[in-house]
Amino acid sequence: MPSVSIAGVRLRISKGLAMLFLYVVVLFLLLWCARLSRRQRRLDAISLYDGLTGLLCGRVFERERWPAAIRDSSPVAFVYVDLDDLKARNSSGGDKAGDQYIREAAKRLERRRGVDQVFRLHGAGDEFGILVQGDSARRVGAFAEILVRELSSAGISASIGAACTESRDYKTRAAVYEAAEAAMQQAKKTKRCAVSTVLE
Repeated sequence: MPSVSIAGVRLRISKGLAMLFLYVVVLFLLLWCARLSRRQRRLDAISLYDGLTGLLCGRVFERERWPAAIRDSSPVAFVYVDLDDLKARNSSGGDKAGDQYIREAAKRLERRRGVDQVFRLHGAGDEFGILVQGDSARRVGAFAEILVRELSSAGISASIGAACTESRDYKTRAAVYEAAEAAMQQAKKTKRCAVSTVLE
């Protein structure tokens, strides 16, 4: 029977405890990293979507979707929607009434959009954007008129401007957003939907 020294046993126990400690530390680090990863995914989701409406936020539009759309060669259109009378709603019914007005408008825009992309522009405002690409972009004027009627039927007043181009020129395509915003400002003045359907 081989003799085992007490020092050898102690050495084996020490190595075993060291390995156990190392496993516990590695397991702790793995769990901590997984938790951080879940938290980061939640933060990413929060930063992509507007908290009040659930729509994609304006940052996603400005940084990702719009640059991609103007690089694409298919027709591109932008519909700019600005809710009217939000200040009056907030004054008469409080912020909750204003928030409900915004949520209802977002719900109706989202329902009407088909395959297009709806965004809440500028964070906490009452402005929305709808990016329309492909063949639908050619019919953006009719689409904007339908939106006006749809929102009006729900008691929501909005000024809507739209612009579209089939040009493949990058600068012309980038100008569609500004043209839609200018058309929306015109709609605010005339109380009618304004559409700039062709930009050369």
